[in-house]
Amino acid sequence: MKCQNFGVHRQMSKVRNVASAIWFCILIFMHFQCSMAMAQLDAPDTPPAVPAGEGKLPINIESDLMESMDKSGIVVFTGHVKATRGDLTIHSDKLEVFYEKRKQGGETKKSVKKIVATGHVRIIQGERVGTGEQAIYDKPAEKITITGAAQVLEGPNRVSGERIIFFINEDRSVVEGSSETKVEAVVYPAE
Repeated sequence: MKCQNFGVHRQMSKVRNVASAIWFCILIFMHFQCSMAMAQLDAPDTPPAVPAGEGKLPINIESDLMESMDKSGIVVFTGHVKATRGDLTIHSDKLEVFYEKRKQGGETKKSVKKIVATGHVRIIQGERVGTGEQAIYDKPAEKITITGAAQVLEGPNRVSGERIIFFINEDRSVVEGSSETKVEAVVYPAE
């Protein structure tokens, strides 16, 4: 009986590790994605110098179209969206960045409220791949929600459900099913 419980505990630990790694990757991308979108809105004529020794990687965003709606506080990338930073890549049909403006001293600061990636969402880092039809980063709640046949893969291991929610500050994730879609985890023990 102890051997059986150890195997289940080991499998659940691996599922938690995979889910934690994916939410961390998504968080990093969303943070830098917002920075890039904001930089594009207020981009100066000459690119800023990257501070030496900080090891900052640039974010490259490719899409068929970018539209900035400053009054609405939205930047929209559409058509074959591909955003990369280091070994992290996010593909989607559309990426929307929602922000708000705040006056601080004599400056207007822009802060991101939410980022929504929709249509064939695929988040890749190394062997980890997260997929779904939509991924929403809710900044005030510090959570990322992947919906629409959501799944996370790492090698042969897979966790899937109707919705995967990553609570960033709590180091916790929840995989939810529905009446049509049950939560499923397939974990291969390490050898």
